[in-house]
Amino acid sequence: MVISSSHVLFFSLLVLAPLLCVFHLWPITTYRHVYIRNDLGNGTLLTTHCKGLHNDLGVQKLNYQEEFKFQFKPNIWSSTAYFCGLTWDGKLHWLEAYKHSRDYLFCKDLKWSITNLRPCVFNCDTKKYDVCATYNL
Repeated sequence: MVISSSHVLFFSLLVLAPLLCVFHLWPITTYRHVYIRNDLGNGTLLTTHCKGLHNDLGVQKLNYQEEFKFQFKPNIWSSTAYFCGLTWDGKLHWLEAYKHSRDYLFCKDLKWSITNLRPCVFNCDTKKYDVCATYNL
């Protein structure tokens, strides 16, 4: 029996295609977790109000080193986003806590450390809070 190179290519693609689809769909088939942690300093209360397009997570009050966690499955259109209003010392700051186009291949859990200077997220590769953003005022 003679097997042509086109048959080998066809059967290889037949075997690999489902694996590629599963890998590509991985970010939208698993739950994502977002943590908001108050690292503002002892005695500073952090008030959070996080929302997705169709999901209002309500107001949370966090003392120093307390955290708030929420989870969700990204939608199939890759447009999932969550924003959080963060208030301390009477000032409102905005954080884009999850944006699918930015975060879909980042760590499964987004652990935000909220400080006076800027919000930083835990990097699961370096094991540090070394990916920082700016507050949208």
